[in-house]
Parts: sequence; C-alpha cells; structure tokens
Amino acid sequence: MLKQFKLNWTLDSDLGDVDDKDKIIYQLIEETANDSNSSKFREDVTKWIVGLEASEGKHGYDDDFTAIEVKPQNYNGGSKLCGKGAFTDFTWKRDEKYFNDNVKMLISGFCYGKLVFIIEFPYQSLREVIHKYLHNQLPNGDEKNRYVRSITFTHKTWVDKPYEIKYVTPKLEKYRYCIVKNFYKLLESNLGK
Repeated sequence: MLKQFKLNWTLDSDLGDVDDKDKIIYQLIEETANDSNSSKFREDVTKWIVGLEASEGKHGYDDDFTAIEVKPQNYNGGSKLCGKGAFTDFTWKRDEKYFNDNVKMLISGFCYGKLVFIIEFPYQSLREVIHKYLHNQLPNGDEKNRYVRSITFTHKTWVDKPYEIKYVTPKLEKYRYCIVKNFYKLLESNLGK
C-alpha cells in the first residue's frame, strides 16, 4: 500500500480529494523524496517503474538479483538534470568486475522528488571516462587503501552509445526549467515512444 502512495506522489498523479491521514503520508513522502542524504527512495521508484522490486539490503549492486547500478539525480534548485551519475571509491578491480558482470546502469532524474525520466545503458558505455580517472589517479594499478574517490559522468558520456529511454514523464514541459537544454531536447524527442 505504501508503494502505491509513493508512486502516486512521485509520478505527479492527480491525488484528488485526500483525507488528513493521506495528507500526512504525502508530506512524509515529499520529505523523504527530497532528502539529500538518502537516495533510497529515488532508487526504489526507479526500479519499480522498470519492473524491479526495491532491494532489501545495500550490499554490492542496487538490485538483489541483477547486476544493476541505479544513479538517481534530484533537482532541488542546484545542478540541473543532465543524465548524470557518480561512483565513489573506485578501483581497477571494481571496474573489471562491473565489466565482467555486464552491469546495467539506470540513470533517473527527479525534480523536487517528482520522477522526470529513466534511461538504461550498459556500464561499458562509461568505461572510457572511468579509465581516464583510473589512469590519472591509479596509474600503476590498484594500491592498498587508495581509490578514485569520485568519478562523475553526464549524458555527454553515454549519449553516443546504445541506450534505452525507459520512462519520460508525460508532463515533461512542466519540468523544463530543471533540465539542461540539450538533454531536454533528447527527452522531448523520445516523449511518447
């Protein structure tokens, strides 16, 4: 039942008349959806929309049964949505594991907690950028207690490689202000497909 409340809110559905109890539930969902310290809500919604279930734990990949990494971005007045994501504490070994496991990336964008898009592509599409970071910070391979602290990417990293748009909100125009211009055009050209 809570899952349906979360989906109704994040998909910007018409909630109609709601009683006081439902108002409290939706207020709590809004707080959780916009919590900058936790992306679990946004990860769960992303997975639900593509037909997966929420993960029980946080060990390894972002799905309990499939090699998937979910990278949700939430616009809340800062950086605009641009199909970006990040990895932390990365190593050559981790890169090799992701490649061998054929990891799928799910990149999603939210505007103040409302789902705007979901895009899927293979991890392999990021390897060129990831290798630049690894070569720069770990040029001799993995070293004990050394990691690439942060690797970031945007749609410019993967847009020329195979990808699949899994979801674009039918209310895309409403969220134009929170999306970078050329990325908005990409989403707009796939609206309704």
